[in-house]
Amino acid sequence: MVISFVSIIPSCLLSQNFPKDYLVGHNAARAEVGVTPLKWDKQLESHAHEFVNEHIANCRGLMSTPPEFYSGIYGQNLGYSPFRGTAASAVAYWVEQKRKYEPKSNKCIDGNPDTCHCYVQVVWGTSTYLGCARGDCHNNEGTLVTCYYYPRSNFPAQRPYTVH
Repeated sequence: MVISFVSIIPSCLLSQNFPKDYLVGHNAARAEVGVTPLKWDKQLESHAHEFVNEHIANCRGLMSTPPEFYSGIYGQNLGYSPFRGTAASAVAYWVEQKRKYEPKSNKCIDGNPDTCHCYVQVVWGTSTYLGCARGDCHNNEGTLVTCYYYPRSNFPAQRPYTVH
């Protein structure tokens, strides 16, 4: 008789949501460009959980009209996958945007800031703290992930790799 243990493992263990799941990818990308590592912040994590809980009922609607990220004291990255995603896969997606960023001009290669905004946020030199959360969207709509950064970052006239 064979018993499948996979079926009794809680789904929260299959898609982990621990600080290291976010920090490893962020800090690897930052090290690549000579930026100091981020540290985990429980208050930012709490804000991220609030955001996810507030929007988890309508993930697709959120992504069609995302909130304004450029105000307030925190920077923010937001990720949505129509499939069950992990913290690490969201961070990897943001870091992958590096290929769309042109450091010499300090712009996205296609002129659209949305195509490299998340990468720039990940490697912003003056950000020192990170807090993130993920959640499974209602109605099996996928996964929502957000990260908050402090101090706020991603100012268009400034370069991400330098400390201002």
